[in-house]
Amino acid sequence: MVDPGVGTDRGAVILQANNKWYVGPDNGLLSVVAARATKTQTRRIVWRPSNLSSSFHRRDLFAPVAARIARGDLPIDAIEETGELQVRLGLDDPSEVIYTDHYGNALTGLRAHNVPLSAAIAVRDHRAPYARVFAEAPTGRAFWYENSIGLVELAAKGASATRLLGIGAGDRVRVVD
Repeated sequence: MVDPGVGTDRGAVILQANNKWYVGPDNGLLSVVAARATKTQTRRIVWRPSNLSSSFHRRDLFAPVAARIARGDLPIDAIEETGELQVRLGLDDPSEVIYTDHYGNALTGLRAHNVPLSAAIAVRDHRAPYARVFAEAPTGRAFWYENSIGLVELAAKGASATRLLGIGAGDRVRVVD
């Protein structure tokens, strides 16, 4: 979870989008999910644990709320209805790296179904062609694939794409032929 606002007064929300539940900070990331859903409902989390740390809201706030939703016993006084998220990023796919993992993969904001398989993803001075799976990619070379949530992800078989390409969160990406 990306939460640079942890410890601030940013909101905590539950988003139900197309019958799936999301629990997290109201920092813009869930707005992408909401913008792409056909049906949403947003609730503000007003409950706070007695021992809420300044920097571990995922553990102290969001995980207990998600567990209670999964069990079906979230008290009504723990939430309040709200019309929408306060922080919204918009409908457009963010043409940038939005997250890097510890393997060196770079998740982008581009929905893979909008990118032709014949296209490459350009970032800085590099072009990464498409590969359906890691086994189809050459070792040590950057490529893009559709990840498990339908987004374009940059990776490198047997290497770190972030190191190989010299990229990180916030770097712009382009779809090129």
